[in-house]
Amino acid sequence: MKEEREQFTHRPVRTGAMTLLITAVLICLAVLAVLSLVTARADLAMAQRSLSGLQSRGTAEQRGQEYLAQLDAALKQGTALPQAAVQEEDGSIRAELPLEDGTLRIVVQPKEPDREDSAAYRILSWKFDSSWEPDQTLDLWNGM
Repeated sequence: MKEEREQFTHRPVRTGAMTLLITAVLICLAVLAVLSLVTARADLAMAQRSLSGLQSRGTAEQRGQEYLAQLDAALKQGTALPQAAVQEEDGSIRAELPLEDGTLRIVVQPKEPDREDSAAYRILSWKFDSSWEPDQTLDLWNGM
């Protein structure tokens, strides 16, 4: 009978080490969750800034193409150049188109239209310059 009792008695389970391990794992999971959230927010902010830049470049491209259409029509018809166009001494035509967040600078060389290219110009330069302002929100230590 005594043997049967010894056989069915259970030793107490020691949970101290297991509790510490589970606590450490939970803390690590909480830290990883916070880091994931912070990274996702930073990615969202960067994607929004990228979208804003793409939209401004797309607007500049559209405005430039519309201007080139006006310039092409003026060159083909022999009428006055559109506003913002300045004829240089070397014969090239320079234009600066102000935009909301920068300036589009275009330089074209007039030419005779041909079968392959019906345009009355050849693009020499197409540059979008945007204004840049440094971020002053960070209070950085200047070493003093």
